[in-house]
Amino acid sequence: MRFPRIAALVLAAMAAAPLGFTLRIQGEKELRATISGPEADLAEGEFRGTIALNDSAAELPIAGKVGHAGGRWRLPLVIRYADVPADWADRFRAESFTYRLKGGVGGGAPREWTGTRPWNEVEVEADKQSGADFLKLEDIRLTQMSLLSSEAEAQLAMRNPFAFPLRIAETEYTLSVNGQDVGEGATHGMVLHAAQNNVLTLPIEVDHGALLSAAGKALLAGGEIAARIHGRLVVRLKGGDLSIPLDLSGHLTTAS
Repeated sequence: MRFPRIAALVLAAMAAAPLGFTLRIQGEKELRATISGPEADLAEGEFRGTIALNDSAAELPIAGKVGHAGGRWRLPLVIRYADVPADWADRFRAESFTYRLKGGVGGGAPREWTGTRPWNEVEVEADKQSGADFLKLEDIRLTQMSLLSSEAEAQLAMRNPFAFPLRIAETEYTLSVNGQDVGEGATHGMVLHAAQNNVLTLPIEVDHGALLSAAGKALLAGGEIAARIHGRLVVRLKGGDLSIPLDLSGHLTTAS
């Protein structure tokens, strides 16, 4: 009979199928993740096990309740940022990641799943408030203004939720006022300290003529001036750089 062999091949193929990953950024202390795979691969019930990324020996304990829907098993998890191993960050790769999931349901025999997934196939959900929990514009201020020149700086509040520091290799940014670019700047070599909010000061070289053209009357009248910082921020990790876009709006205030 060939049917047992065919069934075994089908089960082996299902077990080898890559797992699916969905991440939801929610709040500044934890994220919600869902891991999924072929339904026949894992029974419903309470799951306990570990997961590791990018061949790291550091395994994160996980637990959740497996459910079945649409022909797939789904394991929802809550992961605290503070529990993420520093070795995972050191092994970060920009294009893809490998995973090693181990564990089982109830008293069943433990299983192991390994594979590789491109980051662009990972579903990531986040809303504007979630983004504001980690990065927001505190202030854009003219630090000096005269008839001939102007200088400015922006202050960003950026939270590092992990239990290890992160290094910002560089930032590049442009200041727009009333929809017109009026200045730019860059920084190098800043550190985001672990598990806390960090204030980053970004100096801005202002084009004085462009500033007066965009907001001269408002500057004289002392009114609110719509402003925007846009550019990028680069986090340097051992496995490669992670570029984070900047696009933050607020109001330009004058020097006191």
